[in-house]
Amino acid sequence: MPFGNTHNNFKLNYSVDDEFPDLSKHNNHMAKVLTKELYGKLRDKQTPTGFTLDDVIQTGIDNPGHPFIMTVGCVAGDEESYEVFKDLLDPVISDRHGGYKPTDKHKTDLNFENLKVQYSFCGHS
Repeated sequence: MPFGNTHNNFKLNYSVDDEFPDLSKHNNHMAKVLTKELYGKLRDKQTPTGFTLDDVIQTGIDNPGHPFIMTVGCVAGDEESYEVFKDLLDPVISDRHGGYKPTDKHKTDLNFENLKVQYSFCGHS
């Protein structure tokens, strides 16, 4: 298992009130979405590789962001993270990408004839 979950098992000895991080000074999408109730719902979950909610949000806890620059504040550690932590990740993705829903699809056009090339030399186009 790539991720050890012993830290997750240990922390479950403590209440949600004891473990929920103070996000009051954080400026990231994760901090906007994560509530104490959501934390309580997801904190004992993990992916098959052992990735936990604390692993998902750690980057946003460590880096609270900048007052003028909204960062994402969380990561998906593996493919299964998107399903296991969907209650957090779906709203974060939607917020970050202007309403992008789990049912939305990226448009892909692999036809090279449809490429538009713009040349720029010395800052002039």
